[in-house]
Amino acid sequence: MKIQRLCVFGFWVIFLLFGNAMAETLFFDDFEGNAGIEWPDVPAITIETDPGNPDNTVLVFDTRNDQTHADVLFLEGFEDLTDYTLRAKFNIVGETAEFAAIGLIVRAQLATEYMLVEPARKRLCCGDPRENILNVFERGGGWPIVAKADINIEFDEWHELSVTVEDKKLTVSLDGKQIAEYGKVPYPKGGFGIREWRSETLIDDVEVFDKDGSSLAVESRDKLTTTWGSLKAIQ
Repeated sequence: MKIQRLCVFGFWVIFLLFGNAMAETLFFDDFEGNAGIEWPDVPAITIETDPGNPDNTVLVFDTRNDQTHADVLFLEGFEDLTDYTLRAKFNIVGETAEFAAIGLIVRAQLATEYMLVEPARKRLCCGDPRENILNVFERGGGWPIVAKADINIEFDEWHELSVTVEDKKLTVSLDGKQIAEYGKVPYPKGGFGIREWRSETLIDDVEVFDKDGSSLAVESRDKLTTTWGSLKAIQ
């Protein structure tokens, strides 16, 4: 397994790692300082104590006041990833008039080509301004929604989102229950990440594992080297 140079494109975080072992967790970060990640010094990304649990540390994304439209962070060098699962816990604790949403990205090769799975309490756009909806976007030529599901997520409440890609099939589970799928993923490979847009969300226990399942036997952190690039705006 290797980690190459991280390149920041705004305020999404994309962890791109690769491994070959069976039933292997490729990456895990509980934000307790054990994963060897050096976070960029930007206001929208901080590591803080969980307000609801003083014994826990979380990643905080807060882009409610962002006006730059810079919103993605890539770790370069892992565009050849194919089949894997990205899983993370999230808690929406801040919202704007239009948005209260957090997204997981899979099969990302470019800043404008990826699959995005976005649960939202509020997303007043896209022709379907409902609260409590999950949308699957096929990001490329615009923002087409290719699958959706009704969900129920409350403000300041923890949930677990899991997105699996295998061949052309994408499967979404929320709190352990499969709720959506899409069978025509156009990108055969690519990395993964987290999107945060005009909301404030707590993130914890980010895990990436191969198609054979989670092991949580992550390779020793002292074998990894991580450096961050610079912020770039996406128009």
